[in-house]
Amino acid sequence: MADLFPGYPEAVRLQAVRVVEAAGPGKGEALELEVRALRRAMFDHSILSINAIPDRIFDRAAGEGWKRRSYESLRAVTRVAPLSVPLWAWLAREDAVRIRLDEFLSDVGGLSGALRQYGPGLLGYAVWLVLFASASACWFAVWASLNLLLRAGPALTSDVARLFKGLPRPEIFASGIVLAVFAGPVVFGVGIATAAVFWIALSTAYLRRGELVIGGTAILLLVGVFLCGGFLEAIHPVAGKARQGGWLGGEGYYYRDGSGSGDPGRGLLAEPQWERMARYARARAEMQGGDLRVAESLLTGLIEEGGDLADAYNNRGIVRVRLGSPEKGLADFEAAVQRSPAGGRAQWNAYQLYLQEFRLEQAAGIQPVAWAGIRGLVPFDYRAEEMTHGELVASPLRVGDVWRNLFTVREEWFREARESAFHGLFFRPVPGGWIPAFLAVAWVWAAVWKLLSRKIWMSSVCRSCGAGTLVVGSREATDICNACRAQVGRGIRGGEERERRGLSISLHRRYVRACSVLIPGAGALWAGNEFRTMLYGILLSLSAGLFTVSWSVGGLAGGLVGDMQTDVCRAAAGSVAVLWLFGAAWGWRSFETLQLFHNIAGERL
Repeated sequence: MADLFPGYPEAVRLQAVRVVEAAGPGKGEALELEVRALRRAMFDHSILSINAIPDRIFDRAAGEGWKRRSYESLRAVTRVAPLSVPLWAWLAREDAVRIRLDEFLSDVGGLSGALRQYGPGLLGYAVWLVLFASASACWFAVWASLNLLLRAGPALTSDVARLFKGLPRPEIFASGIVLAVFAGPVVFGVGIATAAVFWIALSTAYLRRGELVIGGTAILLLVGVFLCGGFLEAIHPVAGKARQGGWLGGEGYYYRDGSGSGDPGRGLLAEPQWERMARYARARAEMQGGDLRVAESLLTGLIEEGGDLADAYNNRGIVRVRLGSPEKGLADFEAAVQRSPAGGRAQWNAYQLYLQEFRLEQAAGIQPVAWAGIRGLVPFDYRAEEMTHGELVASPLRVGDVWRNLFTVREEWFREARESAFHGLFFRPVPGGWIPAFLAVAWVWAAVWKLLSRKIWMSSVCRSCGAGTLVVGSREATDICNACRAQVGRGIRGGEERERRGLSISLHRRYVRACSVLIPGAGALWAGNEFRTMLYGILLSLSAGLFTVSWSVGGLAGGLVGDMQTDVCRAAAGSVAVLWLFGAAWGWRSFETLQLFHNIAGERL
């Protein structure tokens, strides 16, 4: 069991093991005693949160068969794992299921506070959000490109058939060529983003203005996917070190390199602020490990460089008090309060020293602010009445610092995007350096080709009955043929022409219905509901993206994250299925409504 918490000081590690062992149904009193003992040991080493504890308890509960009765045990350890975002999220989910409104609101507050406080975990959630956005954008591009290609397919086939006028049944050869052009990128293993761009470019001349907006949006989203790949590649060394307990050693992780001579900023983005945060995190880790001289040296260096120093002063004050210099420590706390009057930690620490030094008048003057300050440190369960042992509260690495630097657009994003995993997955075989130009050319091609198509004879297919004709100029007025606009129904005269029109209508209806089932929303696009179809495609893509990023996490992550991701995956799969069925039914119904409006659907045939 001692290996459950590697890297922590022995006293903390052993007590954390006792907490895990004490957890279980009906063991609330014993667990509470062990949690209090661990809390005191953590204060002795300036450790604010051991985020591995909830996962260890949950894994044990799953292995021993009391996972569904682990709620009380996990709630009890919030006092020693207040920065565990998965813990608060899991508790909030359970509160919602059990309909416990008060606990739910409290746990949502804890979740919000952990997200605001916990710098190391932010990297993981940022990467997850980028992956989710990228997956959703790719799904939208695929959905849009297939929908637009199917929308343009009949007219495109008619134009290709014009090249084979001398052959019998030229439409058969044309259909084969169009199918081959569609399937070619898939057969040859082209990346889905490249294939989507190709299909959109192929369809451009046959689309309405609203449909062009859908295609242009898909291409712009693929530009975002390309940049997201660069972001993930640039942040990979940082996130990798955080997962291993590296530079973001703050809370829940331990800086395993300790006092080694390696460069603490090695492998980070080449930014002074990143290196500064790395050194701060290392100083926090040295505090946790007990190497106070190294921690003091690192913090002093940060203070001498200037900048936002309230947290550095507060932590150095704790180090100096433990080194036997309470006066220097108090001076640091007071300096931290001057720089951040609303900072509850430094005020509490100064209050504690005033009491220890019997400066009762100064202690009384600061007591209300100090007590209110630590009580407001969500999600920490600080109770001033119980903190009678001189506990000093450390400052973690602040989320705001990480967030601002994490999402600042920088050259590495563009440079790394060319060699990112997204390039090989989505954009092959286009060389990495050509992808921005490739996407820009595709977007310009769509605009130029649409303008050129207004000056040449091209096929147009009636959205209502499927009748094809050659037109030139704007096709906005020719999406519905004259017969449909006149509402003449099956034909304009009897005999073979009437039967041919009836057969054309029947085949067109089958084609649109099949498209509606295979690619949901296609029928609504044929019916002219472009922007509502686009909104539907966004909702479907978001659900599909959520399913994609959650699919494997539930089985790989384990613990609380794995349990919640499994539920998210199931919910996303259900959402995709419901939206798919809704899209198919909506498209089917929208197309029927269009035909009924033009007197060519249902019994009127």
